[in-house]
Amino acid sequence: MPDRRQGERRGTDRRKTAKIRTTRDEVLNAARSFQWKGPLTDWTTIVEAREFPTRALLLRAAKATESNAVTGEEAAVLLSDLGFEVRLKGETIPWEDMPA
Repeated sequence: MPDRRQGERRGTDRRKTAKIRTTRDEVLNAARSFQWKGPLTDWTTIVEAREFPTRALLLRAAKATESNAVTGEEAAVLLSDLGFEVRLKGETIPWEDMPA
């Protein structure tokens, strides 16, 4: 995976103004014990060769409640910024093409 500077597309670190904060290690730890029952959402992420719904995984990693206002798209951007592969309806979205 190429070395990326955080917030390169906007010139700022988007996570500083995000509604939710977490680290790459917190996401990895959450993914190890995360079990999703039901259909996957449109936005998904790949962590250690497993596919997860972006919003649910991010909320688990950040220890946030379901009522948190973060959307699946915002979660996908944050996970992409942390270096995880993100997919929209099964198609991989390159980091540079993520919504700004």
